[in-house]
Amino acid sequence: MSNRTVREAQQVHGQNPQFLIEKIIRSRIYDCIYWKEQCFALTAETIVDKAAGLTHIGGQYGNQRPTEFLCLTLKLLQLQPEKEIVQLYIEQEDWKYLRALGAFYLRLTGSATEIHQHLEPLLLDYRKLRRRDLSGTFSVTFMDEFVDELLRSDRVCDTILPRIAKRHILEENGDLEPRVSPLEEDLENESPSEDGEVPNNGSISRRSISKSPSRIPHERRNGHETEEGEVQRRDDRLRDRSRSRDRYRRDVGRNRGRSRSRSRSRSRRDYDRPMSRDTSRDRRRRSDHSRSRDRYRRHSSAERSHYPRADQNERHRDLSLPREEEREETQKKPAYSAKKISKLFKTKENKTTEKKEGSGFSASAGGQESMSIEETNKMRAALGLKPLKL
Repeated sequence: MSNRTVREAQQVHGQNPQFLIEKIIRSRIYDCIYWKEQCFALTAETIVDKAAGLTHIGGQYGNQRPTEFLCLTLKLLQLQPEKEIVQLYIEQEDWKYLRALGAFYLRLTGSATEIHQHLEPLLLDYRKLRRRDLSGTFSVTFMDEFVDELLRSDRVCDTILPRIAKRHILEENGDLEPRVSPLEEDLENESPSEDGEVPNNGSISRRSISKSPSRIPHERRNGHETEEGEVQRRDDRLRDRSRSRDRYRRDVGRNRGRSRSRSRSRSRRDYDRPMSRDTSRDRRRRSDHSRSRDRYRRHSSAERSHYPRADQNERHRDLSLPREEEREETQKKPAYSAKKISKLFKTKENKTTEKKEGSGFSASAGGQESMSIEETNKMRAALGLKPLKL
């Protein structure tokens, strides 16, 4: 398969070299058209032509599509060229993107000492590079900035870089010599002359330009520095510090006094101010509500005035009549016992028999005529029933 690592390849940091790029990004690179068309059957020699044709660096862009720079990096991890070939990629100066590709590959696969030895000289390369962001826009960067990111940051071009030891630890262990900055020679050559003039041979530093002869002490201008001058300088520094502290304390005290006075004045203003808008609104609402209530009462009283009071009283009387009648009936009802009721029935039976004997009518007819309505009403009143209507 074209996506497999070469058989002769060795493990890098204890794993397959292709695994230095994350699996998701690897799968996107394998599905990319540039990988299928341009990176097929490439070798360590033919990849130089593809790297020379690069126009930008970067990781992913747009809809998370891998850049050509990242595709060629994965191809180098798949091929695993020799260290001499990678050093040639870095040392050549004709194609800057091929140098950036070699530096990125060395940062992924090399050791800490190799990385510092071969990448630190590239900090003097100030050529421009185009970088493609995740949004797809291009930005301008420089070769020294790109190399500085490789040495300092943990993620470059959407790729997690392996951790390496810092330079001062390698210097303490003796693996690296202390680094000599190229600016030190210029600073030594730019030391001021006795007349106070700056020499024109070489570049001028910012410090030498910023310091005017009036600011330099008299002893330093002449080239001699005494102990008294050093002591005087220390005293001046201490005075400046004390003055700055006093100013700071004064400013803080003033600000506190102002804030307190402002808060007091605000509170007084609040007391002195007339009623706020909210209170006036509440008052208006209450007055409107009371007015609406008064209108409703007037309207209801006007409606009531149309009806005469006599009719209303009659209505109330009609409604109260049944309850009063019930009360009177309950009061008028006599309390009859069972003995009294039996006596009444006996007396009534005797009267009916006498009438039957005196008149010659039949018992059935005489009984129906003899029981009048008054007697039945008395009987019903004795039983607690309502009287019959006449």
